[in-house]
Amino acid sequence: MGATRLDALEIEHRARTRGLPPDAAAAIARVLGAARLEEARRNEVFEELVTHFEDGLAAGRSAEELALDFGRADFTPPSPTPVPLPHRGYRPMSRLLPDVRYATRRLIASPGFTLIAVLSLALGIGATTAVFSLVNAVIFRRSPIRAVEEVTDVYESSADFGYNAFDYPDFREFERGTSRVFSQLAATRYAFAQVMRDGVASRAEGELVTGSYFPLTGIRPALGRLLGPEDDVSPGGHPVVVLSDGYWRRAFGGAPSVLGRAIEMNGRAYTIVGVVSAEYQGNLRGMVPDFYAPMMMVNHLNPVDDDQLQSRGYHSLFVKARLRPGTTVVMAAAAAAGVAAELRKIVPDQWKSGNSFKLIPTRQVILHPSVDQVLYPVAGLLFTVVGLVLLVVCANLASFLLARAVDRRKEIAVRLALGATRGSLVAQLLAETLLLGVLGGVGGLGVAALVARILTTADLPLPIPITLELGLDARALLFATVVSVAAGILFGLMPALRASNPHLATTLRDESAGGGGRGRLALRHALVVAQVAVSLVLLVGAGLFLRSLQSVRAVDPGFGREPAGLMDVSFPPTRYAAGRLLPAERELAARLRELPGVTAVGMIDNLPLTLVNTQNTDVNTPGAQPPVGREGFDADLAVVDTGFFAAAGIRLLQGREFTPADADSAPRVIIVNEALAKRLWPGQEALGKHITRSSDRDYQVVGVVATTKIRSIGEDPRSGIYLPLAQVRSSSVWYLARTSGDADRLTNAMVRATQSMDPEIISVDVRTMARHLDVVRLPIRLAALMIGALAALAVVLAGIGLYGTVRYSVAQRTREVGIRMALGADSRAMVRLLTGGGLRLVVWGGAVGLLAAMLLARLVGGLLFGVPALDPLTFFGVPLLLFAVAGIAAWLPARRVSRVAPTEALRADG
Repeated sequence: MGATRLDALEIEHRARTRGLPPDAAAAIARVLGAARLEEARRNEVFEELVTHFEDGLAAGRSAEELALDFGRADFTPPSPTPVPLPHRGYRPMSRLLPDVRYATRRLIASPGFTLIAVLSLALGIGATTAVFSLVNAVIFRRSPIRAVEEVTDVYESSADFGYNAFDYPDFREFERGTSRVFSQLAATRYAFAQVMRDGVASRAEGELVTGSYFPLTGIRPALGRLLGPEDDVSPGGHPVVVLSDGYWRRAFGGAPSVLGRAIEMNGRAYTIVGVVSAEYQGNLRGMVPDFYAPMMMVNHLNPVDDDQLQSRGYHSLFVKARLRPGTTVVMAAAAAAGVAAELRKIVPDQWKSGNSFKLIPTRQVILHPSVDQVLYPVAGLLFTVVGLVLLVVCANLASFLLARAVDRRKEIAVRLALGATRGSLVAQLLAETLLLGVLGGVGGLGVAALVARILTTADLPLPIPITLELGLDARALLFATVVSVAAGILFGLMPALRASNPHLATTLRDESAGGGGRGRLALRHALVVAQVAVSLVLLVGAGLFLRSLQSVRAVDPGFGREPAGLMDVSFPPTRYAAGRLLPAERELAARLRELPGVTAVGMIDNLPLTLVNTQNTDVNTPGAQPPVGREGFDADLAVVDTGFFAAAGIRLLQGREFTPADADSAPRVIIVNEALAKRLWPGQEALGKHITRSSDRDYQVVGVVATTKIRSIGEDPRSGIYLPLAQVRSSSVWYLARTSGDADRLTNAMVRATQSMDPEIISVDVRTMARHLDVVRLPIRLAALMIGALAALAVVLAGIGLYGTVRYSVAQRTREVGIRMALGADSRAMVRLLTGGGLRLVVWGGAVGLLAAMLLARLVGGLLFGVPALDPLTFFGVPLLLFAVAGIAAWLPARRVSRVAPTEALRADG
């Protein structure tokens, strides 16, 4: 007793030297004296008690209350002053600061674990937040349109296009026929312009809008005024322009003096009248215009061979309509049906019996109805993938915490034996995991910002620049906070509940009780199984998309096998009338042939695989009956010159290519692809046959070429026809220049050659053939890259989790290993024995993962290309890869313990 009393006095003295009052020092001595601990452990607990009392006294709590936290209900302070009964109803917030400080010390004491945990959480939370930012920018962005619930998008619908854009005559007819149900009707279309500033030409993207567009949307100007009805009254008569906020700042430094200045676009001066507010990012999300011009300027800014304000067939207008007060969508749809019936009478060759209008509320449209059908499944897939990665992270950390809980079993048992409540212990343990979650969330914001920067600065092979605001706005920050807290609770709750419910008698009796019980060990094993299963699902998904990418790359598009440069050129009709256009096009082609390395040059007005291909026509031939419900055979149309097939590498199968003899005054000739030839004349010779188009004009087939991909890389063979450029005028053509040298250098030389010929010739788009073909492969490529990276991360985390579990399990069997080896057991046999337990977990996880992967593969089967959902190679190779990684993770700790000397192993605590 004397020794115990001496210890208590020593402890009380140490506490008072730390600045604690006498009653608190005595309380610490009593609490610590009740726990029979080794010297090192007692010192550690002493420090924890000192901090606990310091924080509690600073929060206004009494020493008696603080002692009661440790179950000392019989505690009586040495002070003769009466102390009120303990107030057990203090607010939980009064415990928050001490718990956080205690959790901070625990994490600092284990820097290795803390670093791994924070990095793992940062990667998981960062990936999840980055995906949310992307989805937020594309899907959840708030519409800037005033009273958007009153606005609807309108599309034309036909058998070929479910949601087609309007042409201008149809727009005016629709406006007249629906004036009683819509108060405002507006249209916009995308446009390109060649801007000349200080002698340097550059391309600018813009929107042409009707005068009613900005009044309908309610968008306000940041400077000057916006376009109105007065700017949209006469064709070509109002060369005015409104700049976007971004272009104003980039090109003019944000100077207010820009108002009234002229900007040269397509060789004509346009007066700048205003700057739109920064909140408006254009009609199509991600495609932020540089400028807005009146629709009446369409023939100048987007020149074609016909007057687009009068001619039908140029479907490029996106239409919005605002409902009149008291008008329902059903009433508007009925009025639209009446307009469709009228159009079938006016233009029966274009408005067939099945054509109609479709009305969709604007707030339900993200990009375009046909594209939106894919966006939601893709967003769901991305969230599923990053959610699974975060789940692996949480399972990994929960497994580590369960192992650490065994090391803390003595401390927790003492606290419970002294009367501490289980709830207070769980709260304290959760404070540690929530702190990890918060730290991981802060790191995750950095990871998300880095991913956003990579995405916004990546040079993607897209024909139109995509601009998305992927910054961490308030919504993204709230999402990251919720995910961080949820992750902290998810991976901390079960270990906390387990750790706070030990077998008290066993733990207090045996300082070296190992393992923590079968229940705790089983839970750790279950977590490893879950990690392996999730990792396998992610690996299978990555494998399927990688195989899809391989299949896409293996597809022969039928053209562009050799390096080539592409340039979309528009010749201003005002300068190149009918008689001057073809000679100018041929002159530019001749200039391009003179460039170094160029081996062939060709022209086409409708380049395949441009993602926007609506140039098709109906064709007929004597003796062939069109499909039911159609007036002819549908065929894609392109106009080409005499050198196109050679430059593109399209094989001639029969007959001849176009020649200079196929002039405008010569008989009309046509070249068909193999798919159309087999469709119209199965088993017959196509050469010499005659084809009529919807215009009833007769063409003689002079050649058959190989079928190429036209609209998409995965399409079935489509029918196609080619007409000679000399017989069909086209002022906007693609130049294709095949080269034996570097295609990137060639594209720059092509632009210089065009400018040297005439600065007013508009180079709308310039790219290499390889970049052009990469556009159609981009979705699969991005999916494979993203899912592959996340799957690799999940596998690494699962490997770490398995390594930690096997290492801990092996450590608990160290003494057993020593006995076995002392009795003559072979070290290799011991490695197999110790590794086998870990590999059994992998087998169970693999079985569960395979079943889940099969279900997931069927769900994403529609996003794959050229690969079955249950691809045998993927489902056979991925488990082998995962098993190999897991085998290494399990073998390393087993090999390490097998090399320990038997005498050392016998002395181990495990």
